[in-house]
Amino acid sequence: MYKRYDKDHEQLVTEHKEFVIVQPRLIISLSNLSFQLLAAIRNISGLTVKVVDYNGQNPFLNQLNSTHNSDIFVGMHGAGLTHLLFLPDWAAIMELYNCDDRDCYKDLARLRGVKYFTWSPGKEHLVYPEDAGQHPSTGAAHKKFTNYRFDPTEFKRQVILMVEYVRRHPKFVQERRILRRARRNEEL
Repeated sequence: MYKRYDKDHEQLVTEHKEFVIVQPRLIISLSNLSFQLLAAIRNISGLTVKVVDYNGQNPFLNQLNSTHNSDIFVGMHGAGLTHLLFLPDWAAIMELYNCDDRDCYKDLARLRGVKYFTWSPGKEHLVYPEDAGQHPSTGAAHKKFTNYRFDPTEFKRQVILMVEYVRRHPKFVQERRILRRARRNEEL
């Protein structure tokens, strides 16, 4: 058995819970993003949801701890998604919106070996930008510099797909089997 930072791996695998971290970028309104999307997924069975804002006020070791103890990781395109490098092998990530940089985090997830999710083709119309965005230096329109809203029903559907993926991942299933056998042996 090994530790995933502050939690025993046995406890994590046997709890049958996945953790979702909704990591907002600073330009996104935390309250709007959180309430809209969290309300959509609160009633998914066996799901524990944490909202983490990866900023300078949150020490890096705490950020690593939150990420490493997550099975599902959700966030906007931005530096916070690089934390996917610290996810367990069976994890899934969802990039809420790629800001027209389509392959950046998809490639990083592929290189790390975790499953990448985003809006399905033909569902991009369910992402609602507040405006065209404005680059802070040039003043030009830029999709990375605006707030977004998302269709909660489609978001919930994507999260359910991620939960199913994690629960069926061979490494996740294998860890659960190992722990069940170890428990049975201890009881004998």
